[in-house]
Amino acid sequence: MKNLLARGGIEFLAVLLGITISLYIDQKLDESAIAKNESSLLSDLQVSLNQDIDYAEIILDKIKVSLNAQEKLIKFSCNEVDDLNSKDLATLFKNVMEGSSSLFPRYGVYRSLVSNSEMKYIENQELKEKLISLYDFQFKRYENIDPIITNRYQYSLGDFLVNHFGFTTQQSSTAYMIINKDAFCQGTLRKEIMKINGMTKIVYKMVNGIKLSMNTVSGLIDEELN
Repeated sequence: MKNLLARGGIEFLAVLLGITISLYIDQKLDESAIAKNESSLLSDLQVSLNQDIDYAEIILDKIKVSLNAQEKLIKFSCNEVDDLNSKDLATLFKNVMEGSSSLFPRYGVYRSLVSNSEMKYIENQELKEKLISLYDFQFKRYENIDPIITNRYQYSLGDFLVNHFGFTTQQSSTAYMIINKDAFCQGTLRKEIMKINGMTKIVYKMVNGIKLSMNTVSGLIDEELN
């Protein structure tokens, strides 16, 4: 009887040990799968971010070109108008209109993370917070102001340049342009440029802030992957 009980106890312990080992292996497999899933998600997100960083730099360069042209037109004196030719003026106007360039971030990977509840796989809390701040706040604030500035450029300033100088961004020739001296000397051109100047500077700061945040997030992802 004692041998039977001992044998039964050993068999029970063996079964229990087998179950424990099986659960341990399953847990390790789950942890490995989660780690691989997190790594894959972060890699995809970093690719998207790096593309947006490059895109943001292009937009910032265009806005800089616009602001430089705006400053030249704002400072342009009435006495200088006679020395201005249509080609140079058209170049200034085209450069000013670069300020309407918009940043369109790639939301795909982030939205997939959120909609599929996969943010839980990202263990770095700082990274999570930076992601949420970037996509749900910084991008959203930018998207709220972008249509306003675009409208100012395309319609308010655009209509003014067409009506007073015969200029459009689509034209390939300056043959139909006029150099409207009154628009310079009476300050109406300066007034129109000033309407967009302040807002353009705000947009530049916003896009630059977004770029800096994207660089920070990309750096945190690097730390996680390495």
